Amino acid sequence: MTNFKKSKIKNQRIITPRRIFALCVLFMFLWTVSPDLFSQTNWKQFRGNSRNGISNETGLLLEWPESGPQLLWAKNIGSGFPEVVVDDSKAYILAGDTVDTGYEYVEAFDANTGKEIWKTKIDSLYIEVDGWGHGPRSTPALDSENIYCLSGFGKLMALSVKTGDILWLVDLPIDFGSTQPRWGYTSSPLLIDDILILETGGKEEKAYTAFDKKSGKAIWSKGVGGSGYNSPAIATIENHVHIVFAADTMLHAYNVKGDLLWSYKMPMRYPTAMPVFIPPNKIFVSSVSKAGGFVIQVDNNKPTEVLASKTMQNNWSSSIYHDGYLYGFTRARLQCVSAETGELKWSQRGFGKGSLILVDNKLIVLSDQGKVIVVDPSHEKYKELGSFQTMTGKSWTAPSFADGILYVRNLTQMACYQLSK
Repeated sequence: MTNFKKSKIKNQRIITPRRIFALCVLFMFLWTVSPDLFSQTNWKQFRGNSRNGISNETGLLLEWPESGPQLLWAKNIGSGFPEVVVDDSKAYILAGDTVDTGYEYVEAFDANTGKEIWKTKIDSLYIEVDGWGHGPRSTPALDSENIYCLSGFGKLMALSVKTGDILWLVDLPIDFGSTQPRWGYTSSPLLIDDILILETGGKEEKAYTAFDKKSGKAIWSKGVGGSGYNSPAIATIENHVHIVFAADTMLHAYNVKGDLLWSYKMPMRYPTAMPVFIPPNKIFVSSVSKAGGFVIQVDNNKPTEVLASKTMQNNWSSSIYHDGYLYGFTRARLQCVSAETGELKWSQRGFGKGSLILVDNKLIVLSDQGKVIVVDPSHEKYKELGSFQTMTGKSWTAPSFADGILYVRNLTQMACYQLSK
């Protein structure tokens, strides 16, 4: 039985010519701030360029031979959970040795052949104490010159994408007084123009920090709180960029200058799934707690709860927002939930604790055992469009998609498939 309640809010928005004009202005603003938000041939950050798990590429293949789509290349890699990031026909992966001792590395490959271009050691191998899996957790961020990554032990650094040389390094425990989380440093850096933004969890109001991407020097540090397992999200609301952090019991939004825009006390602690932006001015947050999830609406930098629902309970895999509905995992069930009412539209088992992205208006779902399933994002019913087995074993990392190629990985392997015409 669906369990939800819709909060009351005054002054509901309606579509007017003035608002249409404002949306057009917003589009132009987004383009000037960060053209990569609309790029269709790369995957340069955690959950894609706009950090929402969505690729705007088209021409997705839905018919394959019995053996599945064309496998371009596959290889054994070290342990770790970061997504593959891709740009300029090069794929980059952050991984560790497959043994219980060793190191963490950043590796660059030719995206079409899998040939290694360079490999750089960045830290000792992070050993996970509860047996979930060793190695790094944080997904790197890319620009045209550098790759920015965070090791499991909290070393933040920039490397040249051409050579793999380390250009600068910041040690969060040493330089910020940050305490290592139980399951390692996990937050994935957000790259906006010339600044790199990260949950640093430092002492003396250094919970959230913006770094100069060229030098690694801190531009601003704000907030109080230790390091958790969430990553900064980005939302453009009322023509202003909001950098959103979900940490402990608080949801905070800052602008690119480090000014606090608003705060909201969450009905949960330490959600691991990243907040989901629902244009034009709503944000969805979910966790496996009894609270489930909630939606706030932000008007004039004032957040107001408009929905509380226990229906969607994300674990570490964030939901996808598409055409008024949220698609995501409640523990081991893939679900479709109305973003307006919280009503459960459908639920499907068989994926384990999977993950998903949206490509060409189709859901690409990866089960926790390495099976890829393409799903029609219809709120009316669950409809599978095709499936194939990629790897076997613990597959907890969400897929990446760039230039028609699907990238998947687990704790020992990665594979790349041609999925566009």
